[in-house]
Amino acid sequence: MMKFAYFNPLVLAVEDVDAAIHIQLKNMVDDAHQKKEHDDEGNPNISIRGGQQIQLVPNEFNLDTTLLQKFITDKCHEYISNIIKVTGVSDLNGYEPVLVSAWTIRQNPGDYQALHNHEAHISGNIYIDVPELAEDSKTSDACIEFRFPAIRNPAHFIFNDSWKFKPAPMKMIIFPSHLSHTVYPWKGEGTRTILAWDAKLMSKMAK
Repeated sequence: MMKFAYFNPLVLAVEDVDAAIHIQLKNMVDDAHQKKEHDDEGNPNISIRGGQQIQLVPNEFNLDTTLLQKFITDKCHEYISNIIKVTGVSDLNGYEPVLVSAWTIRQNPGDYQALHNHEAHISGNIYIDVPELAEDSKTSDACIEFRFPAIRNPAHFIFNDSWKFKPAPMKMIIFPSHLSHTVYPWKGEGTRTILAWDAKLMSKMAK
């Protein structure tokens, strides 16, 4: 007799960021980008190709990240709760999300991010500023694109191997850290500024 194993699909989330929270995060990011001596852009191990990257968690310039850490932890709890509700995988109740890294990236027209993934469990981007694209822009310009291992729906003959998200102010996306993604360059005015983060799931039993 044939036996079947069903695997749950990838879960990505899009969330609106409250205006009051957004302005506080924006002030934090703008302040961090003044610390040019802490710019990691030249690090060959990071994905950005042009622009500036500043580490926020942990940081070396006494930046208070209490608000950021609470906000991300709360959103991770909401993300995990949804997965438990939909899948019934209650094992996740035994783990606590812990913010292990956060950084901000500011890029200009023509800059981009190479294909990469993150060494954590849950990751996300908070869009602080988005560029005004040129009129002749392509639909993919400035988008983040996720590359799925393979998503197949044989019942409808739908084959999706990627998903693009167009940046919008006061939006946040959440995704599994292992999911490869890239960011397209663009033409236009302004900057693409994000606050990116990684969280790991720590066993509650280990505390």
